[in-house]
Amino acid sequence: MAPPFARGLRAASLLWRLRRGRLAVASVNVLNRCNQACPMCAVHATPDREPPLDELTRAFRALRDRGVRAVEISGGEPFLRQDLPALVAALDRLGLLFTVTTNGAVLTGPGLDALVRARGLLQVALSLDSLDRERYRLLRGSDQLDRALAGLERLQAARLPAPLKLNFAMSRHNHEETPALLALARERGLFLSAFPVNQGPGAHRSHGQVFAASTGERQAMAARFEELARLRRGGAPLWEPAAFYRAAARFLRGEPLGPCGAGALYLDLRADGSVAPCVELPPVATAADLASGRAEAAMAAARARVERCRAETPCCYTCTVNLAEISRHPLAFALEQARVLLARRLRRPAAEPAAPGAPRERKA
Repeated sequence: MAPPFARGLRAASLLWRLRRGRLAVASVNVLNRCNQACPMCAVHATPDREPPLDELTRAFRALRDRGVRAVEISGGEPFLRQDLPALVAALDRLGLLFTVTTNGAVLTGPGLDALVRARGLLQVALSLDSLDRERYRLLRGSDQLDRALAGLERLQAARLPAPLKLNFAMSRHNHEETPALLALARERGLFLSAFPVNQGPGAHRSHGQVFAASTGERQAMAARFEELARLRRGGAPLWEPAAFYRAAARFLRGEPLGPCGAGALYLDLRADGSVAPCVELPPVATAADLASGRAEAAMAAARARVERCRAETPCCYTCTVNLAEISRHPLAFALEQARVLLARRLRRPAAEPAAPGAPRERKA
């Protein structure tokens, strides 16, 4: 069976489970260590743990047996694991779809080769929050823009068997760069994934005032997301469905959001082996509980906590809000996605990757 066709069947199974309100996606932190120190994320400041490969493999098997169809591999920085090729091979042996998120600054040849050979790779995301060096340093905690852009070159040159996208965490510091990031994605034949920076307690929310936005700034960012929704419906190379961008605009305006998929459609497996309904809530089970089936009852019991979090400290993540939106309207999502993919294919001759060393539209 051809890998693209096999991936298509698995993706259809994933959408079907989402439509039925069943667990389908898991985020897995394969380590906490990172080469950057983004102020919007606290994972890099937590005690480092790199679970052994056999422990991760058992967890992947348990996730598959519980109905998970897609695994988001994140960290920390996944390319800091020397055994990343073996980790990718384990996911393929288990028949899981998976994604990989990287900052692009520490790519390794063996890791890239493993992704090129992968059968279940859905997409690779490179985090790029600014094309301005000083702003990048502020948002990523270190001056690594040139290394990130070089990593982008390497990822494109590798000719991955799945889409490559840019992850853009929009905040009051960089929202004016949204058109430039989308233009870069279009020029390179990539996708852009845009989402708002969340604030408050939690491993992936920002603390302090560095991202505290004024009412005017929040309104300006909401307008950006409304525009992204319009562009996505028109076939622009944006990764999330228009419904997510509209939800992001509501979130920034302080309006109510729809249902949350945390703990029902999605769960978070952390590097210390604990399992939580999402990246922000405390753990309620362990990887061993996944294997025994006890985690399901723990997740069900945590739904009241999820709903309280939704009402009191709402967030807008692609892993929860986006999945919930897709689960409500899977056919609309599939048709919209097909339109975007068709538009990308029609543009492809004009969107070949630029040659290494070609000038980039960015500030020094």
